[in-house]
Amino acid sequence: MKTHKSLFLTLVMIVFALSVSAQQPVRWRTIVKTTGADTGTVTFKALVTPGWHLYGLDIPEGGPKATSFDLSGSAGIKFTGPVSPTRNAVEVNDALFGMTLTWWDSNIDFTVPFKVTDHATARLSAKITYMACDGTTCRPPTTENIAVAVKLKSVNK
Repeated sequence: MKTHKSLFLTLVMIVFALSVSAQQPVRWRTIVKTTGADTGTVTFKALVTPGWHLYGLDIPEGGPKATSFDLSGSAGIKFTGPVSPTRNAVEVNDALFGMTLTWWDSNIDFTVPFKVTDHATARLSAKITYMACDGTTCRPPTTENIAVAVKLKSVNK
């Protein structure tokens, strides 16, 4: 009887571990908006699960992986400014890494302006690399690949 109980508890623990590991502490949404005939902005919305945090854009050596945006695979558009968060990250003395770090512990938007250089091929390609922790454990660095066709409304002159 003890063997069956031990096997059952082991199976329950495995199922629980798998369900927890399948959850993503950060999910990403992308919004492209027109600001003119040839201009727009793209917003990368990080949806941060309560209790988790997403590390800042500038992290010291030896710390966790900083959040970064690689837009170099985009075509037919030129980015006219940097990727900017809509609010500053909080600065925290992180006991897990033993250093002062920055992070966002709730949803955060990152926006970048662009100009379309070729309407026929305009396509956004982003690789967002990030790391999330919950104060006791961290997920390994993850890269989210995003590809979106950029369609701006043409304006008659």
